[in-house]
Amino acid sequence: MQNITDRQREILMAIIHEFMDSAVEVGSLVLQEKYDLGVSSATIRNEMAKLMELGLLEKSHISSGRFPTDQALRLYVSNVLGSSSLNPLVTVEIRQGIYRDRFSKDTVINSILKIISDETESVAFVLINNIARYWGISQLFKYEELRTWEKLQRVVNILEDSDFLNSMMGRFSGSGVSLIIGEESGIKDLEECSMIFTTLPFWDTDNAHVGILGSKRMDYAKAVPALREVQSAMRNSMKGWS
Repeated sequence: MQNITDRQREILMAIIHEFMDSAVEVGSLVLQEKYDLGVSSATIRNEMAKLMELGLLEKSHISSGRFPTDQALRLYVSNVLGSSSLNPLVTVEIRQGIYRDRFSKDTVINSILKIISDETESVAFVLINNIARYWGISQLFKYEELRTWEKLQRVVNILEDSDFLNSMMGRFSGSGVSLIIGEESGIKDLEECSMIFTTLPFWDTDNAHVGILGSKRMDYAKAVPALREVQSAMRNSMKGWS
């Protein structure tokens, strides 16, 4: 995880875990009380200052604690994905649902959207032939930082703008699952959000997309494997069909 010491990594991971749970800035006393770091709060503060210099932590005002930057969250995601796997029951639900509904485009889309939204607690979307469908707006209310009309309206506007979504897919798409965290999108009012998506074979096109849009505190260890499994299940179900 970048060029940091083991102690700094331990402190950074503790801050990220606290932030993912509560979306609040984390102070040295909280870290000392809740985590077995084996150092004083003064030492923790010194290490936090160094992590700020590395661009991995930031704070909103002088007396506040720290919270992870988008760069830190990306490093965290890379770290957790190395050991993540999808719940076997969810894997079976995805595979069986897609295989069962594979003869009906509308039914299989609905199945995909609902499974992904429920599993990731985010908005799930499918973009096919420049037509977008989505499910799970109510999931966003689970995250305090997204409970403003401006942010919710921005999310809905993006999901209902197929051209814009298609442009984003083209801009950020890579091999496998693509991830956009916070300010990386460059979109106002999406600083607290992440978007994850991948390509999806779908009848007459290999360039459809399936993805999720939600808080950047989402459970990436569930979200990324879920999208991979949907992609794999669709490929297997579409074999021999056109």
